[in-house]
Amino acid sequence: MDNRVNPLKGISFMHLTIFAASETWMEWLMKKQKAFDQRGDMAVAAWAEQQQQELNLRVRQLSRSKTDPDEARKILAREKAAAAKNFSNTLKRHTLVLKKRDLMRRKAEQDQDKHISQLLAAEGLELDSDE
Repeated sequence: MDNRVNPLKGISFMHLTIFAASETWMEWLMKKQKAFDQRGDMAVAAWAEQQQQELNLRVRQLSRSKTDPDEARKILAREKAAAAKNFSNTLKRHTLVLKKRDLMRRKAEQDQDKHISQLLAAEGLELDSDE
């Protein structure tokens, strides 16, 4: 048979195995990509459904309570301001915690360096300072 007629002539079993494995790998990869896309679509759909449920709940609450729309706007503004203040306070608190942690770490390093220097001085040696 001519090579042009049989494209697999002269290809070893190893080449066929590699080709089959890479084809199988590509099929697996495509399957995983499709599953990932479907999960993303499901997540978007779930988010949209949750937003719709929250909107429906809000509409039911407003229709039940018969509150004035201006009053509802004021309440929402107060809630938003309280949420912003809570976020700001939390951010400040976390910043302070991180600053305290950094100070304690720096102090511990200085104490360790001081202790090492004292030990070296007791031995009659000095610590080379890179500073």
